[in-house]
Amino acid sequence: MPQQQRPLKVLVKSPYSVYTGYGVDGWSLLRELVRWGCDVYVQPTWVDVPVPQDILPLLGKELRGPFDLVINHWDPSHLLITREAREMTRVAVAWTMWEFAGSPEGAIEPCDTHKEEFPNQMGRPDCEDCKPVSYTGLHPHCEGVEDKETEEGKHPTGLASRLQWFDMVLGYDPVSLAALEPYIRSSAYGGVLQGGYESGDWKHIDRDWGGDHFQFAMHGALGSRKQPWVTIEAFQKLKFEKGEEFAGARLALHTNSPGTLFPELNVPFAEQGIRVFVDNFDAPTLREFYGAAHCLVCPSRGEGKNLPALEFMTTGGVVAATNFSGHTMWLGDDWSYPLSYELGPTFPDKPWAAQDAKVSVEHLAAKMWHIYTHRDEARRKAERAEELIPKMCDWQVVIENLFRRIRDEVPGPGPEVYDIAMGCRREAEEPSRILSM
Repeated sequence: MPQQQRPLKVLVKSPYSVYTGYGVDGWSLLRELVRWGCDVYVQPTWVDVPVPQDILPLLGKELRGPFDLVINHWDPSHLLITREAREMTRVAVAWTMWEFAGSPEGAIEPCDTHKEEFPNQMGRPDCEDCKPVSYTGLHPHCEGVEDKETEEGKHPTGLASRLQWFDMVLGYDPVSLAALEPYIRSSAYGGVLQGGYESGDWKHIDRDWGGDHFQFAMHGALGSRKQPWVTIEAFQKLKFEKGEEFAGARLALHTNSPGTLFPELNVPFAEQGIRVFVDNFDAPTLREFYGAAHCLVCPSRGEGKNLPALEFMTTGGVVAATNFSGHTMWLGDDWSYPLSYELGPTFPDKPWAAQDAKVSVEHLAAKMWHIYTHRDEARRKAERAEELIPKMCDWQVVIENLFRRIRDEVPGPGPEVYDIAMGCRREAEEPSRILSM
């Protein structure tokens, strides 16, 4: 181990919230940097209450440079570091996620005439006004990607302009990176590094894998991207087709964002063994929800990571998830159930633009039936996941990989910043949440 030296001085610019993926990762990133031994400063882009009590001391620290490392952790439309801020840090990292793939091969954007005459269709290859396109997954719904047009010409506010002062641009997965790559300057490093999770918060839960009841579940902000109705339809299909053979199956869905699902559905769903929860669960309630389920179903159209899946596997449950975007960073046939998909338009009226994953009801029903009828196999996969996922995805592993990436990919200050990070690292047995230092 290197000799103990001054802590690495890190500024993290991010949203902080218990209600969004970026916000939850923001809190967790702060915690892990402090556990590591860094001197951490916070620049919130927004903060939602409640603020975790162990984070409060960080919010009172005055932002005073220079910094060894600045991390801008937010969505692509808000990634930014000014030239002045860049001059106050040795290494600047942009870290983001994006769940959508780019244009399909051979995409043609229709002219205005064909858009009106043939809605929801590609342009015509024989039309001079229709144009072949190759958009990234950021088009058309990520704001601020291109420079603004003004009377004086283009105003440099687009993504390429905003990324120019970063040494490193990281996407959570290959889909995220593909969306960003055209905007990363050639001298900067673009790579993949998925955010982590706090594995120590989740302990093993005993489940009865051979009992009369077997529960599937979904958890999170179950909007349209999460595809809860695909799961519901697949489950109902099995109830109808398999009858008594599927009688012991249950489905529980918890969402903290009403709209796609609502409590009144519990009346017609009751006879089918489906239960909907619309609420903000505290940690003990969420643990109880996880423990009642055997398989978490995630037929999402795209994910940056899927925190509930990582938490659920750490408790000893098994996951079935779309084999696309952020899921691919931790999915594996030996410890989970990858779901096949087809890419299709994110927006039906723009088939030439962003694409996302579509899992069919038929495929998901077949996978759920297989899991239900092969419970011992599902249990063995769950056991492998419980052992493997923390070693792959815990924030401690992720932060160590971040520092190594800085050492290897940032010429000049990168190796020295890495040495400082290694020199201030705490031993594992030391208290992990000393935030009021």
